[in-house]
Amino acid sequence: MTEPVYLPPLNSDQALQKRDEIDALLGSINAHELKLAHSYARLGSLLRTVKNEQYWIVYGYERFSSYLQFICEKINRQRSQVYAILTVAETLLPHLSEDQLQTIGINKAHELTRLVKEGGNPELVIAYDLCENPIRLMDYAADPKVTAAQLRVKVNELLHVHEGPKGNWTDLGGFYLESGERKEMEDFWDRGRQVLELGLEQSDHVWKKQVFLAAVRECLGSWV
Repeated sequence: MTEPVYLPPLNSDQALQKRDEIDALLGSINAHELKLAHSYARLGSLLRTVKNEQYWIVYGYERFSSYLQFICEKINRQRSQVYAILTVAETLLPHLSEDQLQTIGINKAHELTRLVKEGGNPELVIAYDLCENPIRLMDYAADPKVTAAQLRVKVNELLHVHEGPKGNWTDLGGFYLESGERKEMEDFWDRGRQVLELGLEQSDHVWKKQVFLAAVRECLGSWV
C-alpha cells in the first residue's frame, strides 16, 4: 500500500501558536481538576484544528495519530477517550462556536453530539427550561444550573429514547395492613406525588421510588 503524502502546513507560525495553546491546556488539565469539562472541550477544538490544518507535521510527527498518542500520555488518558473528545469537537463545531463548546463543557457536549448524529441542530431544536419555558436546546445546555444528566433527559425526549431503570430490583417485603392503615399508605403516595410534583406519565415503580426515597431522606435528616 502506498504511504500517503502530506504537504506541510502553509502557516507554521499559526501551527506553533496552536501547539503553545495545547501545551498550556495540558498543564491546566493536570493542575485544575475543577476545570476539566471546559478544558477538554477546548482541547477537542484545538485538536480538530491541528488535524484539519496538518499542524502536527510542524511539531515533528509523521502522523496525526502519533501526535495524539503524545496527548494521551501527557494527560494520562486512553486513546479512545482522547478520540472521543476530538469526535465531539468535529461533530459539534459546524453547529456551535468554539466559545459555545467551551462554555457547555465536554460532558454536556457529549449529549449534544448524540442529537447532532441523529440529524438535530442544537441551535434550532426547542426544548424546555427548568421552568418549562420554551428555549433553544443550546441555551438550555449553556445554563450552568443544568447538569449533564438533565440535558441527557432532554436529548432522550427529543430522540424518543427510553432508558431502562438502573440498579438492582429491591423488594421491601410484604406486610399486612388494616383498612385504616391502607388508607394512610394510599394518602402517603398521593401526598408525596403532589409535593414532589411528579407527573402522571411515569411508571408506578419510578414515581413510588422517588416518593419513598424522599420520605426516607426526610426521616434520616429529622429523626433523632
